[in-house]
Amino acid sequence: MDTSDHTSDFYQYLPVFRDFTHIADEKCFQPLPGDWVVGVADVMGSTQAIRENRYKAVNMAGAAVIASVANALKQRDFPFVFGGDGSSFAVPAADAALARQALAETATWVQEDLDLTLRIGMVSVADIRKHGPDVRVARYVPSSNISIAMFSGGGLAWADAAMKRGDITVPPAPPGSHPDLTGLSCRYELIPAQRGQVLSLVVAPGAKATPG
Repeated sequence: MDTSDHTSDFYQYLPVFRDFTHIADEKCFQPLPGDWVVGVADVMGSTQAIRENRYKAVNMAGAAVIASVANALKQRDFPFVFGGDGSSFAVPAADAALARQALAETATWVQEDLDLTLRIGMVSVADIRKHGPDVRVARYVPSSNISIAMFSGGGLAWADAAMKRGDITVPPAPPGSHPDLTGLSCRYELIPAQRGQVLSLVVAPGAKATPG
């Protein structure tokens, strides 16, 4: 699919689907324009922090990434994924500088207010494709009030790994540079254990997995 004619409103006009059974249907996903930029963030040492009962701070750090970018973009719609101890998102080229600044300021805030280290990185979709993976996105709309972005193609995983290697790192903002976190809210509900443990299952495709 030729994405050269897509502009900053690509995601806004992306067709939506409402049937949950289609979440793995590649026909629902469209490739992002090559000049879009992917941002990734990850809390370093999150496993140990959670063992120390600091899971709320870890989750707050990940959610702050989305809140800061959303406010920097004046609430313009953009695709994102919250991963608990981090977040991933994509923005058009025109918003890349704003998103980068929001990421940098969030990393500083996380360090100064939450005493956690937030790794952050950004890379263009075109650069991701040069390494093999793709970045495709779909919009699942379970109700008239909710739109959920979904990604495929392996591009976000590649960007996350590249960030952790230090290949696409964005440096934190200077001390005291804090983002606009208006609207940031993490509502926690404890899940009672049935037999002494609560198990969370995360399913990820293997390297040789194919759609379908």
